[in-house]
Amino acid sequence: MHELYTVLAEYYDVIYRRRAKRVGEEIDFVEEIFKNDAKREVKKVLDLACGTGIPTVELARRGYEVVGLDLHEEMLRVARRKAQELGLNIEFIHGDALDINFENEFDAVTMFFSSIMYFDENAIKQLFNSVIKALKPGGVFVADWSNLCFLQFDRAPTIWEEKNGDETVITTSWKEIENATQRFHLKYLVQILKPNGTIRAFHVHEVLNAYTPREIRLLAEKYFSEVKIYGDMKRNLGKNAYRFWLVGVR
Repeated sequence: MHELYTVLAEYYDVIYRRRAKRVGEEIDFVEEIFKNDAKREVKKVLDLACGTGIPTVELARRGYEVVGLDLHEEMLRVARRKAQELGLNIEFIHGDALDINFENEFDAVTMFFSSIMYFDENAIKQLFNSVIKALKPGGVFVADWSNLCFLQFDRAPTIWEEKNGDETVITTSWKEIENATQRFHLKYLVQILKPNGTIRAFHVHEVLNAYTPREIRLLAEKYFSEVKIYGDMKRNLGKNAYRFWLVGVR
């Protein structure tokens, strides 16, 4: 489990290079949320499950004081190196999002790339409690996740190829969905082709939890004073959103 965030950490940005190109647009939307939904000016942000810091770095580039937290030190090593190369002052902390040692310190807490889906119902309650502790009054929590309805019809394997210097990285991904439990298994075969013709292959299996907007709202309303659910980077839910955004105000 979690090979993608440990043994493959140095390849994470290569594997998700195309996904990373959408981050600027997503941060544009998150800034709209900061300005319109937070009850205080957002200056200091805690980015949970920050990984290699793709959104974290973009937030710092835009002038926010950012702290990134992640469970995997291998990912944080990559994030710290990127920030140093860009001359950005970002504090990256090795820690568990369910046990945050911050109190009333942040104007906003973010969680990108569907990371909230790694938490089951009990863990999400712990997460929300940690987030509330970390936020200042009027601060805002923003997290995105995928629509299970679309995932159910998107089960065909996807294959993509990226260059990494003189290496070629070929990734095959596919999904298996448990409808009764609303869990889905995200599986990868990552093949790294070396210039001498040798191949290193890694099998990755991640288990995620799918939630409807109603389920997330009911859970979040027990912790946040105000809860909104948006769809597809629009400040309304819409009828057929592919991706949802949770906005919770302390």
